[in-house]
Amino acid sequence: MHPSVPAPAPSLSPPAATVAEPGGGAIAFFVLACATTWLLALPTNLAWMQHRTPSPLAIAGAGFSAFGPLLAALVLAAPQRQLGQAFGRWRTNPIWILVAIAGAPLMHFISTALFAAIGGHPTQWFYPPDSPALVAALIVFPLGEEFGWRGFAYPRMVARFGVVRGCLILGALWGVWHLGYCITPDTGRFDLLGFGITVTELPFYAVLLGWLFERGNRSMAVAIAGHAGAHLDKFDRAPRHDLRLQIVHLFVVAGFALFAAGALARRQRRGQAG
Repeated sequence: MHPSVPAPAPSLSPPAATVAEPGGGAIAFFVLACATTWLLALPTNLAWMQHRTPSPLAIAGAGFSAFGPLLAALVLAAPQRQLGQAFGRWRTNPIWILVAIAGAPLMHFISTALFAAIGGHPTQWFYPPDSPALVAALIVFPLGEEFGWRGFAYPRMVARFGVVRGCLILGALWGVWHLGYCITPDTGRFDLLGFGITVTELPFYAVLLGWLFERGNRSMAVAIAGHAGAHLDKFDRAPRHDLRLQIVHLFVVAGFALFAAGALARRQRRGQAG
């Protein structure tokens, strides 16, 4: 990463060779990422469902499950000699790293302020990582996921479906991938509300990350920073007894995503015209 003037943004239409099959390998990536993550998380989930303490081996598997997307990208990119495309792009203007890492906390703050303005009573305004597990998640999940979702899958989805629709579809698949994390340790039950919120919001987050990714020269540093920002202020830890907060948050994220989608669409039209 160099703190110099960023290189021109890449085209939103990668070469046809990267999309020789449907999605250019995106389907295989999604299946492999989900299979890897879900299998590694399964022993811990089963222990929680049976109200048992997971074994150290199960806990280790759950930790490594975050690397499912990264492993899937490695497996699929290496035979095609495309590791550089998924892992090698880092140069960007540092301002986009700062914008990316601040994006999620800013949206969370706006959501909480609006919730308070309509009579809500926030229990907290920020949810920073306050335990070793959450600090580890701040590092592990961005690194384990972003080389797969943004580094490998994003260019293929954009090439096949267009930038906005590609982001939305990628976000929906990203949400489904989280199925492996929807067993709660306290109850041992499937968190249907949490999963519903995840699959509803992540398409919007994917559009926002897509906009940041493009503005940041498709730098993995920007993608990782944007994901890390969501863990710096982990909004899904907010209590759900008052669903108004979740609804307000959804509208705020959707509003930002709408702006990002418009900017991405204009950027794509300029690229096609050029």
